[in-house]
Amino acid sequence: MTDLTPITYADTAHTSEKFLWPRSESCHHGKRFRLSAASGQRLAPRYPTINIPPVAKGLELIVPNRLRIIESQPDFSPRPKGYQQYPIRMDEECLRYSSQTKLDFIAGIIRAFGMVGFFFFLFVAIAGNIIIFFTSLSNPDIEFMDFFIWSIKFFSILLPICLTAWGGTNLIYRSFPNFAAGFQPGPMWELNRRTGMVTVFANSAKKSTAWKVAYELPFHEFDCYIQSSPTPQGIAQYNLSLVHYSVEAHVALVGMFGVTSRMEQLAAWDMVQHYMDTSQPLPDIPVFEMYRSLDPTTAQADKEIGRPPRFWRDMDDTTFNQKITELQDRLSAFYYG
Repeated sequence: MTDLTPITYADTAHTSEKFLWPRSESCHHGKRFRLSAASGQRLAPRYPTINIPPVAKGLELIVPNRLRIIESQPDFSPRPKGYQQYPIRMDEECLRYSSQTKLDFIAGIIRAFGMVGFFFFLFVAIAGNIIIFFTSLSNPDIEFMDFFIWSIKFFSILLPICLTAWGGTNLIYRSFPNFAAGFQPGPMWELNRRTGMVTVFANSAKKSTAWKVAYELPFHEFDCYIQSSPTPQGIAQYNLSLVHYSVEAHVALVGMFGVTSRMEQLAAWDMVQHYMDTSQPLPDIPVFEMYRSLDPTTAQADKEIGRPPRFWRDMDDTTFNQKITELQDRLSAFYYG
């Protein structure tokens, strides 16, 4: 039977006032490290923390109907067998992230191009023949049959190639579920709420070094930097990086929180601080609902305010969409109001 005993915080667990503690070590960052991991604008820590999560990577990360599907599985448990060794976790104890394998990334690109290419070329083939047919009716210089025969030969090559790429990768994913999981053998980093520590792993790509720890340092010793990069259309997009103030240890939060608007990234940083602060309950978003009773501070806070344990899981789509709109308005008012 799965152990559902609430976690116990370690003596090193984080609270937001620790960001006010003095720092005694000098900075040992090299120039290359400063230009990459520690580039961008440094965001000040917040004391006390606030509970305003981002929309895309917070409220919409796992929506209520998806939660109901997950818990309907016959072997469902908030703590499934072997969960401690999952390379990706987002629960009452830690935020842990691992990247895709290179093979899975390439396979994903092939599948995407195959699917998009198939429907694109199918549309071009049908639309092209229709256009040429009606054009040939008013222009005797255009031979519809010549174009039709050419298009049959041309697209009979392209469409099977796209269909093979699309169907072939789908078959691989179904036949080899471990490959379909698509993640490195070990995690890249971990933010642990129970211990207040940040762990940076050495090399997640190889099984021999997958869980080897490169750095394990207190969360309050990390600074957050917001970095921007333009899209091909010239629109600025942002991502976050946690950087230790002294040693060259950093956590690229872009894997978990993506590249989004500046407002979403500011909210993501606030959500991370709120998550790590054990004096505050877990952020009240759907993905954490099944874990709320397993965190002491959260369980006590929910009991005091009488929060329904299935607040998100029993929510209908209309109400959830209203919550999204309300959160977007709160974010705009808080950060830009």
